[in-house]
Parts: sequence; C-alpha cells; structure tokens
Amino acid sequence: MTKLGSVMRVCVAIAALGYISAAAAEEPGYKPAPGELDRLISAPLTPHILPAPGKAGVAIVAQPYGVRTIGELAEPELRLAGFRFNPEVWARGREPWTVTYYRSLSLIDLANGRTRAISGLPATGRITGVAWSPDGTRAAVSVAGYDDGRRHGLWLVDAATGRATRIDGIDVNSVLGAPCTWLSNSTLLACLAVPSARGAAPVASAATIAPAIEANDGKAAPGRTYQDLLKTPLDEKLLDHHMTTELALVGTDGTVRRIGHAALHDRIAPSPDGQWLLVSERVRPYSYQFPLDKFPQRLSVLRLADGSVTKLIEKPLESEVPIAMDAVGPGPRAVEWRPDAPATLVWANALDGGDPARTVAERDELLTLSAPFTAAPASLARLQARFHELSWSADGSALIEERWRKTRLRRLSTLDSAGPRKLYEGSSEDGYADPGAPLMTVNAQGASVMASAGKGQVWLTGAGGTPQGDRPFASRLDLATGARSIAWRSATDRYEEAQALLADGRLLVRRESATVPPDYYLVAPGGRATRLTHFPNPFGTAALAQKKLLHYSRADGVPLTATLYLPPDYKPADGPLPTVLHAYPAEFKSRETAGQVKGSPNRFPVYGFYQLYPLLAYRGYAVLFNTALPVIGEGASEPNDSFVEQLVSGAKAAIDEGVRLGVVDRARVGVTGHSYGAFMTANLLAHSDLFKAGVALSGAYNRTLTPFGFQNEARTYWQAPELYARMSPFSFADRIRQPLSLIHGAADDNMGTFPIQTERFYAALKGHGATTRLTMLPFEAHRYDARESLGQVVWDWDDWFGRYLKDAR
Repeated sequence: MTKLGSVMRVCVAIAALGYISAAAAEEPGYKPAPGELDRLISAPLTPHILPAPGKAGVAIVAQPYGVRTIGELAEPELRLAGFRFNPEVWARGREPWTVTYYRSLSLIDLANGRTRAISGLPATGRITGVAWSPDGTRAAVSVAGYDDGRRHGLWLVDAATGRATRIDGIDVNSVLGAPCTWLSNSTLLACLAVPSARGAAPVASAATIAPAIEANDGKAAPGRTYQDLLKTPLDEKLLDHHMTTELALVGTDGTVRRIGHAALHDRIAPSPDGQWLLVSERVRPYSYQFPLDKFPQRLSVLRLADGSVTKLIEKPLESEVPIAMDAVGPGPRAVEWRPDAPATLVWANALDGGDPARTVAERDELLTLSAPFTAAPASLARLQARFHELSWSADGSALIEERWRKTRLRRLSTLDSAGPRKLYEGSSEDGYADPGAPLMTVNAQGASVMASAGKGQVWLTGAGGTPQGDRPFASRLDLATGARSIAWRSATDRYEEAQALLADGRLLVRRESATVPPDYYLVAPGGRATRLTHFPNPFGTAALAQKKLLHYSRADGVPLTATLYLPPDYKPADGPLPTVLHAYPAEFKSRETAGQVKGSPNRFPVYGFYQLYPLLAYRGYAVLFNTALPVIGEGASEPNDSFVEQLVSGAKAAIDEGVRLGVVDRARVGVTGHSYGAFMTANLLAHSDLFKAGVALSGAYNRTLTPFGFQNEARTYWQAPELYARMSPFSFADRIRQPLSLIHGAADDNMGTFPIQTERFYAALKGHGATTRLTMLPFEAHRYDARESLGQVVWDWDDWFGRYLKDAR
C-alpha cells in the first residue's frame, strides 16, 4: 500500500465517524444493512457473454466488477476537466456510465456450452477493456492495477488455447475510452500508450503557483453546472502530464512501435482498410468553465505506411453553444469511418450553426471525404432535424436517424442517390410504436455494420413496449419499402432480450423471469431455443419479495403504473402495510405517451444502487417502486409549468390504488428517491400532506444554483425566475414538518447536484426546526458504489422509516 493510500484510508475512517450529523446522536461508523439484506446487496451480477466475430464459435464470459469496497473507492484520484481517474494506473477509479469493468474472464464454446479457463491473466486488478480481433482468433484485454497496483497492462488471449500473453514495453491509458482498437488485418492493434519518457508529475511550487484568470469578450457563453473542472495553472500541467499519450502499434508477435507524436489524444480509429488512423487531439487554450469534450479539437488522419499526417479539422472551444436540448457545437461532429469503404470519412455539420432557435429549412448536413483526403468534402444528405446516428450495412445501404427534442420527433430514413427517404416518423416518447434500432455486428474488417436479415433487409431490435410491459423483439426491416416484420419476440411470462446475431443466423438471447435468474440461450431462425449457460442463483435459496405491476389513473385521466413489492410471506389477511413510494419524475409532451408502461414485471431482481428500494419489502413494507409520475406540457405549455401540481396528483393516485387493493396504509406512507427523485421527495413533502416521512438521496434543492437550466428545463433562471423559485424545495424549507433524512455522496460528480445543495438544504431545515438528518458518504459520486455505503443507505431507510413511518400512528 502506498503512503498516499494509507492516508486516504485513514480519511475514510475519520469521514465515516464525522459525516453523520451529530444531531442524530448515532453511534459512529458505517451501519450495515439489516438482517440478510447485506448478502443480497453483495450478490454477484450476471456475467456478460461477448461472442467472437465471424465463425469462431467461441465467446468470452465476463464477470462484471460489481460492488466495490470503500477502500477501493479511496484509491488515489484526480479530478480534472470533467474526468476522474487514478493517476497511478491511468484509468477511471470507478467504471464510467457507458463502460463495464470486469473481475474475471473465461471462454465458452457456443457449440456445446463448455467453459474453459483463461490462463496467464493477472489475479488482481480491474479489467478495463476486452476487444476481439476481426477474425475472432484473439482478444485484447487491458488490466489496470495488477500486481503492484501501479500498472495498466495489455494481454492477448488466444481463443484456441485459452492462453493470455502479456505485451511487454507498454502501459495503456483508458481514462478517455477504450485504450486499444484492432486493425482490419487482425495482427495489429492501435493503442493509446503512456509516454515512454514520462517524467515526474508536477507539484505545487513557486513555479506552478499563479493566479487563475479567465475573461469573456462580451459574447454570451452560457454553461451548465459542470463538475471537476480545471481551476489553476497547476491543474493544466497535471492534465497534460497524466492524459498525454503516445500512439503505438502493437503486434500479435509482441512488438510495440511508437508512431506520431505525444498529445492529449481522446480518440483513435483505424480505417477499414487498415492503412489510415483517424486521430483526435484536444489542444490549448484549455477552459476553466467547460469540460474536456468542449476543449479545442484537432482531427487528423495518419498514414500508417509512412507516418505522414493530414490535418482535417480544427475546432475552437465550444463556449458559445446554446443550452437548448437540440443545440450542438458549430462545425463537424460525429466523425466516423464509413465501414463498407476502404477509407472514407463521414460527419455531420450544423446548417443552423448549432442553434435550434434559428428558423431554417434544414438543420444538418452529412458530408463525406475519401483518401487521400485532399479534395473538398462532398454532400451526402441534408436533414430537416438534428442528426442523431448513421448506420451502414455491409452492402453500402445506410439508415439515418434524426431527432428533435423540443417536439420529441424521431425519424428513420434510408439513404439512396436521391437523398434521405423516410421509413418511419414518430415520437421518441412512444415506446409502443418504436421500431427499434439496428442490431449491429462486425464485418471482416472489424467495422461495425447493421446485421443482415437477407437481401436488402437488416435486423432491428427494440424494447417492445406494451401495456403489459416491455417485450423485446427482433424484426426485419426492408430498406427499400420500410416494411417491418417481427421475427422473434420475448414471451409474455418472462423477459428475453436479443444480445447479438451469430454468423450462423442464431440469436444470442438473455432470458430471465421474476423468479428465475438470467441465463443465455441460442435461438435458431425457426424459433427453437438451446440453453447455453447454467449460472447459479445469486441469492441461493432466499425467498424473493412478491411483485406485481399496477395499472391505475391520475385524477385527470392519465393512465399510470407502478411496480408493487410486498414481503415474501405477505398474505392478504395481513392487511395494509406501511408503504414507501419511490419515483423519478419524467417530462412528456403528450398525454398518450405519458401513460405508457415502462420496463417489465418479468425482470429478475438485481439489488444494485438503482434497485435498492425493493429491499424495504423484506423489512415489512409495501414498496411502490418506479411509480410513474409524468409531468406533461402539451402544445405551447412546458411540463414544468405545473410541475408541483402534477407531482402531487400522480403520487396521490398511486397511494389511492394501493389503498384500494388493501395493501397500503394511507396513514403510514413515506417517500424516497435519488437525484431528480430526491428533488421530487422534498417537493412532495413541502407541497402535500400525503407522506409521513422521506429519505432523499443526492438531490438538488435550490434551482438558482443551476441557473442555465436543469434536467430537461431549457429556460434560464433569468427567463423564468418564478419557475425556478416555485420548483425549489429550498424556498419552502419552512413548510417541511415531516421528518426528512438527507444523504449525499461527498464526491458527487453529477452536473448540478453539488454536495453543497444537500448541505445548505439541511441547514435550512434545521434552522426552521425540522426533524432531519444529514449523511455524507465519503468518496461516493452520484452513484454509490461501495458495499459499506449501500449498507448505510439501506440502514438509513430502515431506521428512519422505522421511527417515523411504522410507528406513525
């Protein structure tokens, strides 16, 4: 253990003793989840199956990292330019939202389901990346924190032998994304490598201490409340030191060749023909008001044969982008290789300058440019709405998705010589009519393409919303006619989801039910399913809470749903129970889509952070989980114009339905939620008498501290000051008389939910004599990851609602 690590672990102990409010007079230290709930929280997650491309017939079984310890969260961490990372291993300390870290890997043969161990991988560390070669013979695996805990190495796994070989002479950097990408020949990897001549990290000294100065030249530069921004000149030096990488070509024979120049690379992508490398760098001047993805950007192509570089695009700091939901930065964006061509780039460019307030006939243009990248780009298509995604098929067909947030427009078009031709248009809120999105696979060059469903057809997969809950599907889309036909769909008594299309035409499907844990199946074109895996029940023989999907209506007729959880041994004769309502409000532009069912009652329970709430059923409560609280703004009105009124109406409808069923005791109902759900919790306590107590996790309570918009509200504080005041429970702290426990991650990284939001709200409640408690969780971000923290949250619910809800009579 390093000296810094020892100090930080001492800080954990001190923080755990001191951050629970002394007013609560609690014993110091972390509180474990009561009863058997700690075992449920710590249960392993279902492994992921990662099939090899082509006809290799093998897949990797990857065990997600899952719950961490507070000691792991206390590892060294820097917070620079919107990123948090461990500077000793050049990786995120906790996994990003869009990435999964793994604890272990093994191989599985798709023909017979037999598993094989992978030898040679380190026993310690976090697996930060797994990438199959295009021919499916090898997988590149990056591991951070192995052996001495201060390295981030690269291994190649041979699919035939199951042997992993370490690549010497290179450490990789995964802070900004996947550290390595295969070239199409399956013998080379392009990697972001830690510089070989890297010196010591800069430290505070007379030479590095200087005033932090920023200026504005009179132009409007609105910005959301970003976290972890640069603050000092020393931060800039630290960013350069820890985030600068060299480009390296790594061979399957173990060779490492450094190419190009060291820079703050945030992306590399090889061309399908393997001759070029698209390189993105972030360059100075840096910003203290915006995160790294807004910094000036330089895009170039590097010719691998001779190392020559052609500069394509220079973009300035994106400091003047409007805060509207449909706004984008000016200039090229979403630059990608066309997967069906040797070396052709495609990107989007805003015709309205990125400003949705401008009145124009066309919003975006798709441009294309082929090697050697010396000609002027050619126009591929002009779009009426904002470009969202472009998917190519192996034969050169394309599917374009456009969106317009203000009207919830979603449009799918195919691309031919005459330009975009519309295949589907509807509301992005409409889950029942959603045609899905292309199911992607990998072509022989390792590029991502739409999976073929026959000549001129591609596969689409979607959630398959229905009034009974989601029933995921796989359908065939005819790109010429737009005709869609569902070829496979989840059964009504379970939840099944297509994961991948194999080379032999079978679908890899994950199957589960409310009582049967997930496993993977292979579904043949005729529908016959063969079980591939036999994972054990993560909860052993423990009885599960009872679960039921409720359908009811709000007073104004809007249909609503909630998932009701009851204790495992509950019987109707037991009568009404103390109840906890959980929700996360959502904005809608139409009543029809607001009432649609989201999710499925057939999912097997997973008690991770976002699914902790049903655990209260094991403690004798009825739990109204994921209670639908839509906030609707039709026509010219906006949802937040009547936010509080709709919130109260939706909550009352849920309670009324529970009372009608005989399971909810109206006199003993509490409320809880996280983030916007915490904001909701405080508002419901301030503006209704429906609840006896509340627990709010990591919320924002004073909207004047998020003055350039919040959640889906695009109006600024100066445009709608009354709205900001009316929606802020901080403004009504003097009205909250119900006991309210406040919890917040002390290292919250979410835009807008700074820890000071909860600290100041607690002070306001305490100042007005409210019954309240403040718990700040050391080292936790917006999502809580440590087992100790999750246990503390569950203990808090059990203790708080036990005091002020169960005994409310």
